[in-house]
Amino acid sequence: MNPALAGVALAVTAGAVIAASSREARAALVGLALVLGLGPFLTDPLPGAAILGARVVTGILVVYLLWAVAARSEARGLGSRLGWPAESVIAAGVAIAGVAMAAGLASVTPGAPLPGPATSPLDALTPSALALAAGLASLVVGLAPACFGGRALRSAVGLLLVVQGLVLARTGLAGPPGALEQLGIDGLVLTVGTSAALIAHIERRSTPEGERTDDRATDAGRSGRGDAGPGRPDPSSASATGR
Repeated sequence: MNPALAGVALAVTAGAVIAASSREARAALVGLALVLGLGPFLTDPLPGAAILGARVVTGILVVYLLWAVAARSEARGLGSRLGWPAESVIAAGVAIAGVAMAAGLASVTPGAPLPGPATSPLDALTPSALALAAGLASLVVGLAPACFGGRALRSAVGLLLVVQGLVLARTGLAGPPGALEQLGIDGLVLTVGTSAALIAHIERRSTPEGERTDDRATDAGRSGRGDAGPGRPDPSSASATGR
């Protein structure tokens, strides 16, 4: 087992859970940044510095676009209905299934040595198994927001989790992608993020001012004030005065 790769896989899985279950846009985008920024490191051997840097910069750029366009207008109303404990259990179960799947595939590979009875369970945490486990966890927790998100930001986060999950699962099953395939992955992530940011911007512009769910509207609703704003007379007091 490689402890560094195990830590990266754990951080990617935790980021996917945070991105899918958080009710705050800031926390969801931080989780997405962990998934997109650390996902390229789940390969053994690592790609070249230029390819690795391009993958990381692309992920950060996509998160920045979503933050600049969509986060301020959708700061509330995100999150999973199941909550982060249930999402964590689902992600952990899928990750364990991914490790078991990778171990089973390795045992049927032609020429691969069969594991002995004294093999440690940690020996199953190979780079391929860690990539497959983190990929399947990101894929599963991202399916619900991608398909039933309802809002542009939540759907974008889920779709990017699905894309990154598929890339990691492909890495775990077939090995590290080549240079041309890495370039295609960058283009796909950037296209999805840019399109989602554009859709969120259009959705914000087309939503009436009174229906936008931003922080100010939420705070005003929680302050306990009535419908009468500053400078407007209260209808009940006006009727009582006229009696």
